[in-house]
Amino acid sequence: MTLRKIGNGYKNIRRYKEIGEILIKYGFDYIAIKLFPKGPIQSWIQKKSNMESFLPVEKRIRMALEELGPTFIKLGQILSTRPDLLSEEMINELSMLQDCAPAFPIHTVEKIFLEETGVKIQNAFLEFQENPVAAASIGQVHQARLRNGTKVVVKIQRPNIKQIIQRDMSILCHLATLFDEYFKDEMPVHAKEIVEEYSHSIIRELDYSLEARNTERFRENFKNQTEVCVPLIFWEYTTKRILVLEEIEGIKAIDVIQIRQRGWDTAKIGDIIARSFMKQVFLYGLFHGDPHPGNIFVLAHNKVAFIDMGITSYLDKKTMAFITNLFIAGAKKNVDKIINLLIEIEAVSQETEMRRLKEDISFVLNYYYNTPLKNLKMSEAVSELMRIAYDNRIKLPSQFTILGKAIITLEGCVKRLNPDFSLSDVTSQFMKEITTHKLNPKRLANELLDYSEDVFFTLKDLPLLLKSLMKRIDKNEMRFTIEQPAMQSISRELDRFGVRISVSIMISSILIASAMGLKHGDLEKMSYIGRIAAIGYIISGLLGIVFIILIIYKNSRRSRRK
Repeated sequence: MTLRKIGNGYKNIRRYKEIGEILIKYGFDYIAIKLFPKGPIQSWIQKKSNMESFLPVEKRIRMALEELGPTFIKLGQILSTRPDLLSEEMINELSMLQDCAPAFPIHTVEKIFLEETGVKIQNAFLEFQENPVAAASIGQVHQARLRNGTKVVVKIQRPNIKQIIQRDMSILCHLATLFDEYFKDEMPVHAKEIVEEYSHSIIRELDYSLEARNTERFRENFKNQTEVCVPLIFWEYTTKRILVLEEIEGIKAIDVIQIRQRGWDTAKIGDIIARSFMKQVFLYGLFHGDPHPGNIFVLAHNKVAFIDMGITSYLDKKTMAFITNLFIAGAKKNVDKIINLLIEIEAVSQETEMRRLKEDISFVLNYYYNTPLKNLKMSEAVSELMRIAYDNRIKLPSQFTILGKAIITLEGCVKRLNPDFSLSDVTSQFMKEITTHKLNPKRLANELLDYSEDVFFTLKDLPLLLKSLMKRIDKNEMRFTIEQPAMQSISRELDRFGVRISVSIMISSILIASAMGLKHGDLEKMSYIGRIAAIGYIISGLLGIVFIILIIYKNSRRSRRK
């Protein structure tokens, strides 16, 4: 193991030297000196000049990342979505990172395509443009036409890019460990945590089949909606390194003049874009993480298309509940509830001063609460929340920060089309649709079934957990000091506990069976299964209520006796 580590160290020594030279070039020699305080490296560092140290530090970091190559550019782009970790000035500078690279030749493209698909480009396509329409650090994009005449775009990954990124990730992990050791008192978060989060993200981005599945899921979500188009994936030629999808022909949302020349209503198009994004977030739990004008096409006066699903984010139930409860608490100006929500998701760090956090949240709530809805800029509100998180050492879930960044980007995109646009106004109007969706009987039945199963399996596993606990006690792995007079009361409590478990399991069983009946039975036509399920659901609900009332009543009597 030691020899392997030494071998890897020598293998990467040239890259370490490159990184060191670039850090020194942009005036970060003090970091290198602190990371390598002894030996020949320090004397070598001190001989180098700080050519760019007169520039602002944020600009120097951005320039250094661009020169360090694709891995570091992607790291900067991901960090630009984390205003809870970095200052506003740093975020603005990282947002300017340019991910571009020279195109690789057509013979390399043909070789990669053949290796991945087993088919020659000439046999797969009727036409294939040799010159790419775009070339970035991870891959490049070509226009083509399938044998059946369908126009497509072909995304090809760069040769050896995976090995390059894996090498740089290994170096980044090592540097992050050193960074945490020497700068632990100067940073609000651990550098290693950031690198690990970034590692997961870039590994997903290297797999084009994941982007293809995200695109396909987007297409499925909007399949019955005429206002939104999502490109079709051609799986026959799609692999981890190649993505072939339908070419979207339209006008980019950034080209407002051309859209107006067509006679199309830009305000209406802006509303379509905003509403479709609200659906992605609140209805489907899968949203586009980078909805800038270059990733949105206008196809007609009432139709838009979303492309490039490389950056997408899922909202699980826990995060969705957090966001919903956060909005509700904010609307009620309930500062304590907001702080409790942050504590529940373990976002509050040891360095957070609770008094200052309360004051900051109260100020923002009171400031925006009295702002008329049409004058409220959602991007400003989100930016202010992110600033509070940064100042108070609050670490928000990555999905939340990606959503915040997406909201800011989206509002800027739509304001190009309609300067009077208000995302908060659209959101308030969209809440009715969200409520209708959430109260859909089939959706409620599914949620009830999921909840009932969770309760049932929790209760089912409880005896096993108790048995495990008793074994640990029997093996003297756990010790208790119990006074003799308390033994009889403990025995009575255990008896009561056993009865409650039995009744709970029985009620849960009826509830699950009824929920399944409601899901599969036709309640509207009052079928036989539907009627039985409805009766069972009502009975189990009543039994549950009675059971809870009895427990509360007995507990209150017991407390009065004491």
